Amino acid sequence: MRRFVLLACLLALSACATKRPWTAEQRAQFASWTSEVSQKIRSKSYYPRDPAVASPVAAGSVTVRFTVSESGAIYTPQITRTSHEPLFDTAALTIVLSAAPFPPPPRFLIEQDGPPSLSVPINFVPPGAPRPHH
Repeated sequence: MRRFVLLACLLALSACATKRPWTAEQRAQFASWTSEVSQKIRSKSYYPRDPAVASPVAAGSVTVRFTVSESGAIYTPQITRTSHEPLFDTAALTIVLSAAPFPPPPRFLIEQDGPPSLSVPINFVPPGAPRPHH
């Protein structure tokens, strides 16, 4: 059984200097879209294991940033906060890449600022470890 925790999978719209404040409808569209993106990422999540190591690596956290095109394809995925564990860093990129394409971003995002960039925190907790509470 694969165990993985995506803590606070609140996708942060990064470096977005909107030209005007969002309406309530736009905030709702953005929340719905980020929820769908989060669901897709969660559906591809797994806890990575190195078969050469008997026990799992300790917990780790990775932040991946990527841009979502009008069609929902992603480009420029990169690690912006490393776990300092190559196994986790590679798994985080693999999870995000395998979850794509995502639903297209709300039209107002593209019109105001171009394709949005998202930062996704991905937290790995070994099997059997207590899950953090939020």
